[in-house]
Amino acid sequence: MSWLNIFRGNNTNKSHTRSHLQNLIEMAKADGYYDQVEKDYLLKIAKSYNITAKNMDEVEKYSGQVAMAQSGNSDMVYRQLYELVGMMLADGIVHNSEIELCVRFAEEMGVAQGNGSSFIGKLVKAIEQGANEADVKKIFA
Repeated sequence: MSWLNIFRGNNTNKSHTRSHLQNLIEMAKADGYYDQVEKDYLLKIAKSYNITAKNMDEVEKYSGQVAMAQSGNSDMVYRQLYELVGMMLADGIVHNSEIELCVRFAEEMGVAQGNGSSFIGKLVKAIEQGANEADVKKIFA
C-alpha cells in the first residue's frame, strides 16, 4: 500500500499524522543535515503511529508536499511539540534554523502566540531535564 493510500480519506487523525511526520522530516533537515540519529528517531515516532519503515520511505518522497494540519486535540498538540523538540535535540546540536522552525510550528499550533521563542526555550529546557510527553502538557497546559 502506498503512503498516499495510508493517509487517504477524510480521517482527521490521519491528516494530522501525515502532517506531523512531514513536520518531523522538515525539522530533521532544517540544519542542512539529516543523519542516522534523526532517521532512527523518526522511525521510532512513526512506529508509535503504526507507520512502518517502508511507508516512511514513501513519506520522505513526498516531503514538503503536505500542509500543516491543525489538531483540535490538546493532547496531540503537546505530543507533537514534544516530538518536534525531540527531533531538534536528537543529534545533540541545536541550530538557529531548528529553533525558528520549532517556534513557527508552536505558533501555528496555537500554543505560543507572540512568545514562541520563550515557549520553545522552556520546552527544550524541560525535555533536557527529563520531562516526558505527559509532563510537557502539565507544564504548559
